[in-house]
Amino acid sequence: MLNVASWDWQRILLGDTQWLFMIEVLLRTGVIYLLLLMMMRLMGRRVAAQLSISELAVMLTLGAAIGVPLQTPEKGILPAAVLLLTALIFQRGLSFLSFKKRAVEVITHGDATILVKDGRLVLDNMAKARLSPERVHSELRAQNIQHLGEVRRVYLESSGHFSLIKYRTPHYGLWLLPTPDEEMSKRIQVNNHYACSRCGHVTQCNPAPKDQECDCCGNKEWLPAVKRLGVKMHEEDEKKPE
Repeated sequence: MLNVASWDWQRILLGDTQWLFMIEVLLRTGVIYLLLLMMMRLMGRRVAAQLSISELAVMLTLGAAIGVPLQTPEKGILPAAVLLLTALIFQRGLSFLSFKKRAVEVITHGDATILVKDGRLVLDNMAKARLSPERVHSELRAQNIQHLGEVRRVYLESSGHFSLIKYRTPHYGLWLLPTPDEEMSKRIQVNNHYACSRCGHVTQCNPAPKDQECDCCGNKEWLPAVKRLGVKMHEEDEKKPE
C-alpha cells in the first residue's frame, strides 16, 4: 500500500519554489498580461481578425517569450519585455516594408492563387497549393456552388480563404454535389455535353466520348455536364459572353 500521507506535497505542487512564489506569479502574470495587451493593440486590428504567416510567427514568439518568466522564479520579467518589444518592432517593420514593396508582401504573406478559371480546375496551381480536387469541391459546396460552370474564377487567398467570382448566367459544368438520384439527374443533365471528371472541362459531342483525352488535363473519364438545379438555361445565354 502506498503511504499517501508521507508524500512531499510541497515538492509535488510547487517544485523547488516556496508558497510565497505564488503571490509573485500573480504579479508576474498581471504585468505580462498588460504588456501583451499593449503589444496586440499596437500590432493593429489585422492580428485580432485573421493571422497571416508572419503574424502567426510573431504570435508563437510571444507565447514562447511569456512562458519562462511566468513559471521560473530565477528568470526576471525584463528579458520577456525585451522579447515582446523586439517582436513588435519586427512585425511593424514587415508591415511597413510590405506596404512599400509588393515583393515583400508576397514573400512574407504569400499571394492569391487561381484555382478555377472559366469553370475549370487549374490543376497545376492546385498541386502547388497542395489542394486536392475533393477539397476544392468541398469548399465550393459550402458556398452553395452546385457545379463548376457557375464560377468564372476561384482564388485561394494568402489568408487561406476562398474568393469566388460567379457567372451572372451559369454555364454547364461538372456536378459537385453527391450523386443525384435518377429523377434529379434527368432534370439537371444537359444533352450532348460532357464534363471531364478531373478538371471539369466541358465538351459538346454526340455520342458520349469514350477513351477521348481531355484537352486540358489528359483525363479519359467523362461525366454528363449539368446545369444548376432549379435554374432554367437558354441557348442564347450560353452563347453570350459574360
